[in-house]
Amino acid sequence: MTLRQWLSRVAASTVFASVVFPLQSVAQAPAAGQAPLREITNITGNLYRASSGNFHTVFLVTAAGIILADPLNTDFATWLAAQLAERFQVPVRYVVYSHSHYDHIEGGKVFAPTATFVGHEGMLTNMDGRFPHMPGGFVDSNDNGQFEREEVRDRPTQPDYNGVCGSNFFARHDRDANNHVTPQEYYAEIVSPGVVYAQRMSIQLGGSTVELIHPGKNHANDGTVLFFPQERVAFSVDFPADALVSTSMHSLPSACGNFDGHPVSEWLRSYRSIEALDFDTLVQGHGTVFFTKQDVVETREFFEDLVSAVSAGIAAGQTLAALQESVLLEKYKDWRFYDRLRKDNIAAAYFNLKLYR
Repeated sequence: MTLRQWLSRVAASTVFASVVFPLQSVAQAPAAGQAPLREITNITGNLYRASSGNFHTVFLVTAAGIILADPLNTDFATWLAAQLAERFQVPVRYVVYSHSHYDHIEGGKVFAPTATFVGHEGMLTNMDGRFPHMPGGFVDSNDNGQFEREEVRDRPTQPDYNGVCGSNFFARHDRDANNHVTPQEYYAEIVSPGVVYAQRMSIQLGGSTVELIHPGKNHANDGTVLFFPQERVAFSVDFPADALVSTSMHSLPSACGNFDGHPVSEWLRSYRSIEALDFDTLVQGHGTVFFTKQDVVETREFFEDLVSAVSAGIAAGQTLAALQESVLLEKYKDWRFYDRLRKDNIAAAYFNLKLYR
């Protein structure tokens, strides 16, 4: 049995996440049938956040051009390009990807005439035509190098599940309508990075500097944290704030697909990588507000407490069912989704620790 097949069986037998609200935050939710609310918000100085509902990116304006993070999707990128041209009259010179998952980086072709595309070197592996690392609970259970609809459909035991860990992409990516999605279809609207790095890289433009840091494996295996040292701002996507976070980081993580198939030790290393940066403001790819370093610390502490409790139970020979009853994580009982996701997080940690000993 392959690792993917094993994870697929685990996912099929254990519920890892429950989500009961749409991806747009309540304050940003558009009327039925309308596109997500789009807006540009100044963070500090010449650094801005651009939003599409509860999806966010950032850009830095310099006299020599703009450094943009994720383009999000083609429709949004088209809108943003018009806004940038009207407001700032300088071209986008760099597009820096946070990671390779389609829901944050489609639409780069809009900026291709003027921009250099930059990402972690792992993006090239994920985009080389083979099965890429996928977000959430996506699993190629039959190992045929593509997705069938039944492999990613929403779990029938969760009728209110909205696809944060699941399927909401087939209509867009099954381009030939044959109920299969290949890596080529998946990445059809994404420009491959022309410049890649391994651990750290600096971009200098118009007297400004952006540091790129690979924090480790977390939600993605090819992630980049953007650090703006002059502005004292950091930007990362899908961790620490996943798509469930709105106004507070005090929200239990979705635990999608056994913590996205990466060891929890790598998640902890990723949090510490952000903590080591000298910033005042953390901007996230999700969440309606800006965050602080303390938010990162508290999220890391949640993971540490979860791992410590589950590890102790495993060492004592407790079953998963017993752990789900005994590990109460009372320190976090006031966090959002505590009642719905506590047991799911315990299950995800249990299988993760069993797999990555």
